[in-house]
Amino acid sequence: MKLKILSLITVPIGLFMIIINFTLFQETGMLFALLNLAAVIIVLGIPMTYRYIQYSGIKKMEREFPRFLKDVTKNLNTGMTLPQAINTASSNDYDVLTKHVKEMDAKISWGISFEKVLKDFSEKTGSGSLKRTVQTIVEAHRSGGTVNTVLEAIADSLQEIEKIKKERSTSIYTQMVNGYLIYLVFLGVMIGLSSFLLPAFEWEEVGNVNMEAVFIDLFRWLIVIQGVFAGLAVGKMAEGTFVAGAKHSLVLSVTGYIAFLLFV
Repeated sequence: MKLKILSLITVPIGLFMIIINFTLFQETGMLFALLNLAAVIIVLGIPMTYRYIQYSGIKKMEREFPRFLKDVTKNLNTGMTLPQAINTASSNDYDVLTKHVKEMDAKISWGISFEKVLKDFSEKTGSGSLKRTVQTIVEAHRSGGTVNTVLEAIADSLQEIEKIKKERSTSIYTQMVNGYLIYLVFLGVMIGLSSFLLPAFEWEEVGNVNMEAVFIDLFRWLIVIQGVFAGLAVGKMAEGTFVAGAKHSLVLSVTGYIAFLLFV
């Protein structure tokens, strides 16, 4: 919901900037291009960055949750009750998960059932992976398994999955670098065409339109488009989701746009 509200704020501001830019600064060259870039960053960059921050927070919680389960299991194995085990674990640092652990501890101390607390936690995090994990814990607990055995088995499974994800990210690092290098080659080609090839032609104005300027503008926006989609592809390869590519898209498109303005 917050992302929608943010978009409702940034989109009108960005569109207003574009209208003003085309109305007052269309003939100012560099200033016109920079204002267009600023408008695009406001319309797309800010919401994408906010969404990526949300995504990063969810991923951190998914990484920390197995450690929390392990700590609760250790406490249970020492003879603590479930409320005592969670209360003791709540004093540990689990990064962004800490506040959720403290909330679970408070709810259990109020007499709310363990299953209800876990379900509320999974819904609040917005993580599909944690929802599936919590559902597995609840079903295993209902089927008659002891809590410490269930939690330990699931924690081991989650840690193994995280290990596989890390190995995958390491194995495709070379492909990520290749993605950046391909974009840099594309950027170099666009700058070369605009700086050396286009000026070599004798352009004629068509209806008071400078065709050379039209092609330069076209190359500039091709750089932005290529940067956005190349970044999304890198994110998909690295972490299996396009949201992870938001930071790559922002870096590539903004860097490429500024480089084009500086060298052309």
